Amino acid sequence: MARVLWVSAETPDRDGQGGQRRQYHQILALIARGHQITVVVPHSPQSDHTIRRLTRVRRPRITVRGRVVQPWYSRLQRLIAEPTWDAVVVAHCESWWLMPPPERIVAPVLLDVHNVMSHWHLDAGRDVQARAALEEEAHAIGAARAVTTCSETELRRLVDLHPRTVDKAFVAPLGVDPTEWPDNGFDRALPIVALFGSWSWRPNALGLKWFLREVWPRVRDRVPDASAFIAGTGIEDVKEWPQGAHYVGKVSDLAAFVASATVVAVPVLEGVGASVKFAEALASGASVVATPDGSNAFENTPAFVATRSEEWAIWIAKRLKLRTEEHVPADARVFALRELTWDRAVEPIDRWLRAQTPDAVR
Repeated sequence: MARVLWVSAETPDRDGQGGQRRQYHQILALIARGHQITVVVPHSPQSDHTIRRLTRVRRPRITVRGRVVQPWYSRLQRLIAEPTWDAVVVAHCESWWLMPPPERIVAPVLLDVHNVMSHWHLDAGRDVQARAALEEEAHAIGAARAVTTCSETELRRLVDLHPRTVDKAFVAPLGVDPTEWPDNGFDRALPIVALFGSWSWRPNALGLKWFLREVWPRVRDRVPDASAFIAGTGIEDVKEWPQGAHYVGKVSDLAAFVASATVVAVPVLEGVGASVKFAEALASGASVVATPDGSNAFENTPAFVATRSEEWAIWIAKRLKLRTEEHVPADARVFALRELTWDRAVEPIDRWLRAQTPDAVR
């Protein structure tokens, strides 16, 4: 099995946001497959208590008041460059600044770009940000042995913008942990729509704003007693929210939160790429409605995918009216818990890591 150094600028965390949760579950699944993983993440206020339960974590201080302290930074780079590792995994291009120069890196490097940020900026017409992202991606990709994305859609975007990745890029998809999604009874007594996510993230924030302004009033016109409950972080002002929409903050148990929901909605705008919460929405037991940008990690899933607010409203209202007649839990849950487990999601990474071990070379 491979001895892996996992380098990240954000702390893998089961209770964190989408990218943090993805890393946590990838590491958990890879450890279960026998790999030895050491996580290196700079010291920060982000909690590391969940990842420390899994594996060894190194949290070096490398900055003071936002400025890099060169001796500390050099010590970190020496750690990464040690010949101890069979492979180094770098989580996101935004973590590449932690890496030593390519000529000093001994172990093969797997870069997980997750989503292709340059495409997002280009699609939104943000040329300056797009050029910066393209340069950052090209630098990291050039030094990596292999590159992963979180969906086939993102893989196509990556190859289109960085053609030299065509022979070294592959998909490491998103997943769900079945133990986090137990059967909680799935009460459908009330007409409830649930949403969850990190709402400070621009694509999520825009999607929620669209849902509350364009979709929810149309739903309430059809189902006057409907309620929408929004969980997560990053919302500061709810004064102008329409009637029936309620913010509940961060919840400790998503499965319990959605157990009474007939519909889970995933409105993501601007095409930033695959959303971790879409896979989790599928596992919830509720019927799922999503925008194309929210659902593009998985094709042909049992979810309703549309762009027009009127289509969303009609579909949601129908589910709410038929909530006591339709099958509970929804078919999407069976699909997610069978097909989208993290164990299956890390199979491509597992194969690559095994190919880097000395035994594989011999």
